[in-house]
Amino acid sequence: MKYLLLNPKERPRKINKKVREELIQYIKEETKKKHFPSRREIESKFKIKLDSYFKGINQLYEKAETKYKLHANQNLKVIKAKLLLELIIKNLDKFELKLVSARGIHERGIDILVKKKKAKIGIEIKAYNKEEKLKARDIEQVKRFIEKEKLDEAIIITTSNKADKNLDYPKNISVINYDKLKRILNIKNNKNILFIREYSINREDISRIVKRQKIVDYVSKKYEKEKRKPRYGEILKELHLDIYSYFKSLSNIYKILRIPPPLKNMKGKNAKKPDKECIELWKDEFKKYILKEVEERGRYPSGEQIAKHFGIYSVWHITEMSSLYKELNLKPYLDRKRKTTFSEAS
Repeated sequence: MKYLLLNPKERPRKINKKVREELIQYIKEETKKKHFPSRREIESKFKIKLDSYFKGINQLYEKAETKYKLHANQNLKVIKAKLLLELIIKNLDKFELKLVSARGIHERGIDILVKKKKAKIGIEIKAYNKEEKLKARDIEQVKRFIEKEKLDEAIIITTSNKADKNLDYPKNISVINYDKLKRILNIKNNKNILFIREYSINREDISRIVKRQKIVDYVSKKYEKEKRKPRYGEILKELHLDIYSYFKSLSNIYKILRIPPPLKNMKGKNAKKPDKECIELWKDEFKKYILKEVEERGRYPSGEQIAKHFGIYSVWHITEMSSLYKELNLKPYLDRKRKTTFSEAS
């Protein structure tokens, strides 16, 4: 339906009755789609003050013969957060930052840990609707993360341009809003960003979204608690859900979780069309392991030792060892005066 009178360019004076009728019709049509527009959504969409036509949001819904359900769809919130997290991690080079680690959406603490030279930096993402404001509590949350995780500084990345007035930004906290994020990433109409900014989370749960999340949560739980990666058959047996009805492949689930996928059927570096994202996920895990061994034990693990640690048949299917060490600013094997191996150091 075209809402002529709700369009501010076409709205004549003294037509409050017609505007009310169109608002009521709008609510009826949206609730049929399981969408319950909030006051903020309505006022932003139609550039009106709701109280000029109704005694609050509840009266509008009553006139539409339904009830206002103000509740955020948590599955949608998780999906939006994961989309933004994935986008930022993929583009860390554009921020001149190097990934150290990233937390799962449900884990406590700063979302992404990065480094710049010797500085330990945290990134907190806020996958906000375009009308949602950055709030004082967001700043306070990041302050606590800085103190608890002993960060040198932190960056808040938000998909909104709005913020509460008179926010107090400490010197060690910087904010990248939507406009600045667009410039850094050089994006205009990224479909994921548009989804985050435009799509309302005030909706009833949708079956498909719930089932997708159920699969993702199952895989995440198995990996975090049992350190293993469930395959297609196990997921089908345990959840009675066919993953190919909800995802293009099993690898997509692991990409969402930022977990290196199983190597079976993975297109490595020598394939005609290498799966670069999967390769980078594995490389990130290798790098974290190498750094830990070098910093904590003074040992430089070989390809065979890394493969054994991760329970895989080969590292070279994914990357070259020399490349890993160079990307970590560590001398490759041939450049070191003395080969340090696990057997020599033990």
